[in-house]
Amino acid sequence: MKHYLPGWAQSLVLVVIFFAGSLVTSVLYLLGVKSNSLIYAVTMVFPLLFAYIASQRNRKMGLGYVPLNDPQSGKFKSMVPVFAIAILATPFLGALLEPITSQFKMSDTLRAAFEKMFDTSHPVDLFISVSILAPLCEELLCRGIICRGMLSRNKPWVAILFSAFIFALLHGNLQQGFAALGLGAFMGWIYYKTHSLWCTIAIHFTNNTLSQVMMYSFPDLNMDATYADVIPQPWYGIFLVVSAVIVAAAIYLIQTNYNNEQSTLSFAVRPSAGGETLGRECPSEEV
Repeated sequence: MKHYLPGWAQSLVLVVIFFAGSLVTSVLYLLGVKSNSLIYAVTMVFPLLFAYIASQRNRKMGLGYVPLNDPQSGKFKSMVPVFAIAILATPFLGALLEPITSQFKMSDTLRAAFEKMFDTSHPVDLFISVSILAPLCEELLCRGIICRGMLSRNKPWVAILFSAFIFALLHGNLQQGFAALGLGAFMGWIYYKTHSLWCTIAIHFTNNTLSQVMMYSFPDLNMDATYADVIPQPWYGIFLVVSAVIVAAAIYLIQTNYNNEQSTLSFAVRPSAGGETLGRECPSEEV
């Protein structure tokens, strides 16, 4: 899909295709299909297949491309420290977002729907859907396709925030949406700095798997439960302070490890085999 570089309009088309696919797969659910992993996979097929077909068309036209995954390790000389720092920061970033996301309580109807969707009595199907398919498919769509396309033609902060907004929109509810917006911005920034799709997949996997661990560890908690429901005061306040320190340290370490020019140039459009490009230049502004 490296030849497909969607802008504003085509990114929104992908969102429409995603929701159209959701309507189609809702029919499967009504027909009695209970496998969340199957339903989710079918939903994601629609936008990803559209992107693949568009990429093949652009390739045949001789248009330029940007690789989906082209890891840049910066001064570390290895991606291992970057992975470790980003993954470590993930649960603490989620904790920092809670004071905002907790203001948007799920309705009883939505909570019941999520409890039915995330049925812990089928752990294997739940793990495949939430920890395997979601990180792979959503990162491919939101970072590997949309953010990459926007980075090839817009200022980095515009591309990062827009792809984070799309990521939030796909979740379909306010509480998850605000959390996804914050996490999506972080993953978009990591993708801009590293050009590593596997790094953002690892972050996404960590976030989703920790959520499942919480579900199984505290089965009596509601779907919209937070760390505040598990950690008593004053320890919760201390936990937030520690989280802020860890996230700030992670951002500082990654920021100082990368030369912004290197990060930007990694998203420049490269000529196809025929020597043609789309005529776009990657912006040089910093995030």
